[in-house]
Amino acid sequence: MKDSTRGALVVTARTLVAAVCVAVVISARTPVGWGNLAIMLAGLAGLLAVLASYNRKWR
Repeated sequence: MKDSTRGALVVTARTLVAAVCVAVVISARTPVGWGNLAIMLAGLAGLLAVLASYNRKWR
């Protein structure tokens, strides 16, 4: 696979994962409870994982 194609796929995958994580956090914010807090924390952990994978390139 060419480097430009691989780079485009990685950017697309990161964008989709970040969008899903943000959607999870937003959808779980309205009802109150420990379960929804856990879902929101999982979404935030996903966003941190996306950020860490991005920053790994620039170490």
